[in-house]
Amino acid sequence: MSFRQRVAARLPDNTGRWVRGLLSPYSYLRVQAPLTALMGPQYSRSRTNLEIDLTWSCNLRCHNCNRSCSQVPTVERIELEQIRRFLNETMCSGQSWERIRLLGGEPTLHPDIDAILEELLCWRDRFSPDTRIELTSNGFGSRVTRVIDSMPTGVVINNTRKSTRVQPFRSFNIAPVDCPEYTLADYRNGCRVILTGMGFTPYGWYACPIAGGIDRIMGFDLGMKQLPDRRDDMLEQLQVFCRLCGHFKRLYEFPLHATRQSLTWKRAYARYREDPPTLTRY
Repeated sequence: MSFRQRVAARLPDNTGRWVRGLLSPYSYLRVQAPLTALMGPQYSRSRTNLEIDLTWSCNLRCHNCNRSCSQVPTVERIELEQIRRFLNETMCSGQSWERIRLLGGEPTLHPDIDAILEELLCWRDRFSPDTRIELTSNGFGSRVTRVIDSMPTGVVINNTRKSTRVQPFRSFNIAPVDCPEYTLADYRNGCRVILTGMGFTPYGWYACPIAGGIDRIMGFDLGMKQLPDRRDDMLEQLQVFCRLCGHFKRLYEFPLHATRQSLTWKRAYARYREDPPTLTRY
């Protein structure tokens, strides 16, 4: 265990955000506007990796889920025809992918998961044999297990093997915009999450794999309806979504075993439950 981990482990659960932030002062200062003006944004979106949210249906009910599957469940999902269109767009643009990862929610709950995998593997075998196709599953329950066991060869399974329906997440629902210590933050900095890949959802393309799930709740309708140019850093999206995402906070913290929501998220979920926004589909 590192020094920072040992220090953080001794802090009680109710330790203030500012105190925990002191554990990584450079990371905190780096995202402030004055330092960003000198050094530029800290992170840049991936051009070679893609994360696809197939569905936001999930058989778990995790605290602070960063796709809001527990907070406001939905049956919204990508359609098979959208996957076909995405693959056609990839071929026509000459885009190459090192890795395509299928996520959720729980991706094995998508009713067309077999057909989606067939489309992806066929495309890979014919046009991009070096692309790695991955699927990340919680591995919980007999239904999910059956689907995983029947997966075709050529798909890399990341099975996290959850044993309970409620899992802890970090403070995704504490929006930085609600925290006084981030008043001067430049949200173009993004965070490490954007390095894992671009996001693709029923609503289109996003700079970050989490942004589409935020858009579902907030209703900005900012998903791009065609593959972004490689020269586009998509900073406008980061400025909108990172101010709402708890992953942006440069705090050293552990997963929470209770729900934590700042005022912006409480209001957003209340609006969603009363009248879910309608976004333009890809």
